[in-house]
Amino acid sequence: MPGAFPARDPQPAHAWGVSLAHSAWCPRRSTEAAASFAAPTHQRHQRQRRQARRCVAAAAAKQPRQGGTREKIPVFPLGIVALPAADVPLQIFEARYRVLFSTLMAGAQGVDEGLVNTEKPWCGSRLFGMAFYDNKSQGLASIGTLLEITDHANLEDGRMLVNNVGRQRFKIVDVVEEKPVLICEVEYLKDDEDDGDSAEAHTLATQVAEDFRNVVSLSVKLRDASVPNDIANPRQLSELTPRELSFWVASLFAGNPYQQQALLEEDTTMGRLKAVEELLDGTVKYLAAQATLQSAFKTTGGPDVAPPAGGPD
Repeated sequence: MPGAFPARDPQPAHAWGVSLAHSAWCPRRSTEAAASFAAPTHQRHQRQRRQARRCVAAAAAKQPRQGGTREKIPVFPLGIVALPAADVPLQIFEARYRVLFSTLMAGAQGVDEGLVNTEKPWCGSRLFGMAFYDNKSQGLASIGTLLEITDHANLEDGRMLVNNVGRQRFKIVDVVEEKPVLICEVEYLKDDEDDGDSAEAHTLATQVAEDFRNVVSLSVKLRDASVPNDIANPRQLSELTPRELSFWVASLFAGNPYQQQALLEEDTTMGRLKAVEELLDGTVKYLAAQATLQSAFKTTGGPDVAPPAGGPD
């Protein structure tokens, strides 16, 4: 099971059946690296820093992933759906995943160089895959998202806080290794650039943005509260392309990962935009009805109770 939690929804370790005591792993090292442990500490650290710099240089030389190309990458199985254009904060606590993420971030400030495995081709790349793991069926989704590490912090208890952003979709075509971490051969899926840049897509994206603002406005009204402008009118609504917006809005439906996975697997921007617009429009109508009922109760002096919880399916 994965040795990390979504940072926005922490859970106790036993809920995932993970334990640091049973997950210790030391990366394989070359003869040169093994011999370096007999050298003085400062020499070993210098050598590790040089190795880390080579990792970063090799990763920087890689070309952007093109649709249809294949690559072997570490894939992180977790009970949430990662989507392109969306932030995915994680807490890393299990030893083998601390090694993995230290290797991915080789050369970055604060990374423990002793945990970096310089032999891995993804060393310093800051790129890894994530796929939805369904705890009910004990199955892993075949369509996932390539994530890029954008920031990290180390905690005193050894945990790592890692922020990531979704970049592009992939399909798992083969499982190469299962332990100590999952390594898969993936095929990157082509972006529907023409479909996502059409006039129709831009029009529909504008409607999706307006529906989102209405959902926030009605929710605030029902709770008689106020929210900062970056929540009521987030910059993503105006800055993202129709394709990116379709994924970003889908990432907000965190309560229904199956719905999110279906949106991730949708091949066209128009298909995703139509789906999220329908969901938002249904939510707007429901919240508007709630607001009307609430207002009627107050006007007629009825019981000061909120309408029943619920919403559109």
